[in-house]
Amino acid sequence: MCACRTDTTEDIASLVYQATSQIPEGMVTTYGDIATALGDRVASRAVGEILSKNEHPLIVPCHRVVYSTGEVGWYGGRDKGSERKIELLEQEGVHIVGGKVQDFATRRFRDFCIDPVLKWMRDEQDRMAAQVIEEDTFGKLEYIAGLDVSYEGENAFAAIVLMDWEHMKMVEERTIQCKITFPYIPTFLSYREAPAIRRLIEKRPGAVYLIDGQGVLHPRGAGIASRIGVGLDIPTVGAAKSVLVGSVQDVDADSSPILLDGRIRGWALRQGSKATYVSVGHRVSLDTATRICSRALKHGIPQPLRRAHELANRARREAST
Repeated sequence: MCACRTDTTEDIASLVYQATSQIPEGMVTTYGDIATALGDRVASRAVGEILSKNEHPLIVPCHRVVYSTGEVGWYGGRDKGSERKIELLEQEGVHIVGGKVQDFATRRFRDFCIDPVLKWMRDEQDRMAAQVIEEDTFGKLEYIAGLDVSYEGENAFAAIVLMDWEHMKMVEERTIQCKITFPYIPTFLSYREAPAIRRLIEKRPGAVYLIDGQGVLHPRGAGIASRIGVGLDIPTVGAAKSVLVGSVQDVDADSSPILLDGRIRGWALRQGSKATYVSVGHRVSLDTATRICSRALKHGIPQPLRRAHELANRARREAST
């Protein structure tokens, strides 16, 4: 048994490289095996993307990471050739036939010693879900804010748009750019987006924050809207562009409940071809969350979110020119 560190802030990429460096010569592993060692196999694609950017292949032997089928796959990035990868494996005594590792089961290494940070993050999400308050605790509604994030590589471009609730007029809009090291991993989006979103929020009495993502309509009951809400103790609403969990009862209706485990946990609000999937983030009831999004809806997206989306994308484009 290995003694691992307990620093949950450690960079995911560093852990992937650490695991890859532990694969002995003459052995192979899979992207899914490394993801499992991180704590959740759902991170398999992220592992592949991280290794495709490996700048030190002699130190971090990513040629020893193959597909779960035993196929060697690409080397040096998507659509790159596998010839060099096969050559390196053959030099280490791994026999390859037809692009596949022979004796794959006996060659497969899984005895990693890295921190299972994704397991710890899942546990944290479970604890956070238990803290979500699904009732109105914010007093009089005076403002609604929309927050969205756009990406270019490791750069995040986040935007906030604040609107007056009574007149639906613009009050404030801001954008920021920051570096993001956490990769995209399904169901762990909050760990990628929260650092940028937090930097934009200045607590304002009477404001409810609409966040492009899930609230309680999440496999562990705490998506990005709940994470921000509970973490900052502010009223938040999940206003997502797609459904992660739950079943929309009438996909063609202008409004339809979303059922999860036999309970109404959200609402789908549709205008034309676009829809917003509403759920409680924190300190807002589902009825109020739905009423806010319904009144603010324009072309299927609440107005402050639509504007925040435009601003974040514009900031990304301007930074790349």
